[in-house]
Amino acid sequence: MDRGYSDFVGRMLVFDDTLRRPMPREPLDVETVIRIRETPDEVLLGAAAPQDPALVPVLRAGLFYFHDALEEARRLVPDVPGPLADYWRQMIHRRLGEFEQARDFGRRAGELAPFSLMLRLVKDDSPSMARQRNWDAYLLNALWEQFRFGEAELERELRRLQRVEFDQIFHYTWRLAMGEP
Repeated sequence: MDRGYSDFVGRMLVFDDTLRRPMPREPLDVETVIRIRETPDEVLLGAAAPQDPALVPVLRAGLFYFHDALEEARRLVPDVPGPLADYWRQMIHRRLGEFEQARDFGRRAGELAPFSLMLRLVKDDSPSMARQRNWDAYLLNALWEQFRFGEAELERELRRLQRVEFDQIFHYTWRLAMGEP
């Protein structure tokens, strides 16, 4: 599906084996991580100039996140202001197992525009989320914490939640960065 991404971003998002581990310890494909790190912004973005250059590091962090390079992702977002960057920080800290920090960033982020769509996309796959009125980052953190401390049966549900969350938040970030409606 063409979502208007640059060629580079499109190629980085076609990997089938990504986002399969709720709490990875390291990336599976170090060469891809190096490629993301070394790619200049103008290649990452393609021909268009960003409307919000502050979100370019968040997009790169999103690619690191997608490829399980969570420490690389974390290093790129600490100084980016705003609720969207807070939500990305929440996602990163959650997968790192840093649940207090994740909850704090989730509260700071508040509600984002893609949340209602994200909830609709997972209602049939997530009994926990289906009971909510909107996407609930606090609940998501609680599910990850339960998984980390032994509830392995949550893994399939978490994979689905993680995939939908990433796809929608990354796309929303791209649209804002590039000034798309």
